[in-house]
Amino acid sequence: MTQGVVKFFNANKGFGFISPSDGADDVFVHVTALHDSGLDGLNEGDEVSFEITRDRRSGKSTATGLTLLAAATPSSRGGRPPRQAPGAQRQGGGSHSSLGSANGVVKWFNASKGFGFITPDVGGEDIFVHISAVEQAGLSSLTEGQTLSFDVEQDRRSGKLSAANLRTD
Repeated sequence: MTQGVVKFFNANKGFGFISPSDGADDVFVHVTALHDSGLDGLNEGDEVSFEITRDRRSGKSTATGLTLLAAATPSSRGGRPPRQAPGAQRQGGGSHSSLGSANGVVKWFNASKGFGFITPDVGGEDIFVHISAVEQAGLSSLTEGQTLSFDVEQDRRSGKLSAANLRTD
């Protein structure tokens, strides 16, 4: 299984792209692959695992067998509501818990892929950061070694951590 972050998904058009965490080229994802995987939709910044297969007609890479690892936080989507198929019902109840503020150092960030990771000063696992959280802070990118303050959020289902409300000190 490959892991990655949803770079873009348009429910109205029925397709999008996933940026693999290993830095490989973006992978096309079609709405039928979501439905076949039991998912209703994807949002920019969602962390997923998936299989890469070749489309029989085009020969291009496509994502199948998707599993949602961590849903994007509302702040990592730039405050936009989640993209859903027309007529879909929005359900209440947040999927993230705020764990407070932290300080850390940018481990790596790839602006063209739209994500990276921050190493918290207190140790522990690296924390995912999405480009929309960077842009919401008024920044265009992050640089390796840059120090930041940020809010830590945890996905209630997967337990994955993400950074929100970035602050440069």
